[in-house]
Amino acid sequence: MPKTRRSLFFVAAYLLATGLAMLLAPQLTLRLMFASHEYPDAFVQMAGVLMLGLGIVVINVILYGNRDFYRATLVARIPMWICILGLYLQTRENFFIVVLCVLGTGIVVTGSCYLSERGKIDAA
Repeated sequence: MPKTRRSLFFVAAYLLATGLAMLLAPQLTLRLMFASHEYPDAFVQMAGVLMLGLGIVVINVILYGNRDFYRATLVARIPMWICILGLYLQTRENFFIVVLCVLGTGIVVTGSCYLSERGKIDAA
């Protein structure tokens, strides 16, 4: 199994775990992620549902090993990181720092694996 594919386990894990947590225990999850503002449960739960959906997509990329989607997972996450940085700069919400760190870690891990295997992936 290519390293790039294995790196997506981290992505799937944080999407599914955080999505479930936000859906089932929104206020506790916000406290655990150092949120400094209050948010209505429904919006936190909606974000959790979206994260679960993305997690399911990533699981399918892992299961089916479609190399065409490895790059797509990076292309999708980089603008997300930039937008979340903008949200942090706008609100100074600590929650976004946690999200930036987790999302950034995934980008670095998947990106470095993808770059190191790029020739092998493209040749296969």
